[in-house]
Amino acid sequence: MNIKGGYIRPLFILTGDILLVLFSYLAGYWIRFGYISGFSEKFPLWFIPLIIINYLAIFYFFDLHTLKENYFTVSFFVKISLAIAVSSVTVLFFNYIIFLFPIGRGILIIANLILLFSAFVWRGFCQKIFKFLVKPIRLIIVGAGKTGKEIARIIKSARNDFEVVGFVEDSKGRRKKSVHGEKINILGTSEQLMALSEEHRIDLIVFAYKEHENPQLTKNILNARLKGIEVINMPDMYQSLKKRIPINYVEEDWFLKEKGFEHSNNMIVIKVKRLIDIIVSLFILLISMPLWPIISLLIKINSRGPIFYIQKRVGKNESIFSLKKFRSMIDKAEEDEAIWADENDERITLMGRMLRILHLDELPQLLNVIKGEMSLVGPRPERPEFVEELKKKIPYYSLRHFMKPGITGWAQVNYPYASSLEDSQEKLEYDLYYISHMNLLLEARILLKTVQKILLGEKRIGIKRQL
Repeated sequence: MNIKGGYIRPLFILTGDILLVLFSYLAGYWIRFGYISGFSEKFPLWFIPLIIINYLAIFYFFDLHTLKENYFTVSFFVKISLAIAVSSVTVLFFNYIIFLFPIGRGILIIANLILLFSAFVWRGFCQKIFKFLVKPIRLIIVGAGKTGKEIARIIKSARNDFEVVGFVEDSKGRRKKSVHGEKINILGTSEQLMALSEEHRIDLIVFAYKEHENPQLTKNILNARLKGIEVINMPDMYQSLKKRIPINYVEEDWFLKEKGFEHSNNMIVIKVKRLIDIIVSLFILLISMPLWPIISLLIKINSRGPIFYIQKRVGKNESIFSLKKFRSMIDKAEEDEAIWADENDERITLMGRMLRILHLDELPQLLNVIKGEMSLVGPRPERPEFVEELKKKIPYYSLRHFMKPGITGWAQVNYPYASSLEDSQEKLEYDLYYISHMNLLLEARILLKTVQKILLGEKRIGIKRQL
């Protein structure tokens, strides 16, 4: 969606970050030595762009390039501190391991402290200045039915840079209802769409009708687009704001038109993703091996039963495989029947609770990844009993099996523990968004958000239930 000014803010922040990184290292060098004449010897000109790109990439993956949250908070300060810490480690890695020349710990510490403070203040400044300078995008919603009212609710709750001017509606029966207790503003009918758009200086039209319901309305929408007004349908607007696909407001033909689902059959993407899975899994297995005997011993001491928990799960194309985990519940916790689990489940042992907090119980799933049954990133695999139930009650549930299941995923980093039918439906919306938009940048972002979730916890990184 080409929203007016949508790229100005990230580019403005990006430009400031480039200058701040350069300034921080210059200032760090000057504070450390009292002069800057030897800076180019310590930092060769060819290496400075690499340092800047490193910080920009890490900032992007930590979602620090947008203005979607209040920056003057402790949680954001922790978030930006973690991003700069990761950036510092990568700078050290490049310097000492790859290029074999030291830059000095003193310079690095001073530069990153300056960058932490300046980047924190810079984002607060950007948030304030854009609030005053950038005018909200004025939009009309075509259709005041259930679909139109839902997208109006989402727009009003998700972003403050949109202004819902009103609705266009042909049916008189839909004109006296409200959204969030507010009476909706019906501006007119679809025949008046162009005149209303000019009168109210509309930037965007959100199409909240099913195309086959009103062919004439579709023609009016097309005319508006030909006149230069941006038009977007409700599902695309929804996923742009919420980063999930509204399965209650789409039909099967929408999935046929959505080009993103072609990624699941793209052989180049599949092979690159598989290569990354193998390399990263082997690396994590290697560095985590010293923990395996310790975890195994603590599990045996804490409760009776096997060390590993092996369970049937549904994989790609609904194939069945055996998922492996370190056991975190009492032995034979589901001897009678499969039941939903939650974070405060009484069947979880003391050791199991610690493993779950640190996500160490997931380590054996790396073996599933190496075998090709799972991927590092993808929809979480569910049990066959639950899948059969969910397929009957949740539309399009089978679409999540287009790809290999993952140890982590877009749903896992954006939504808390699923323990009900409603939770599963919301997580499915995130899974379908991931499948539709899957690319290497999104994969890396999910992996970094997973690290954030482990280190900071769900509440600290802003994971909460979506309304």
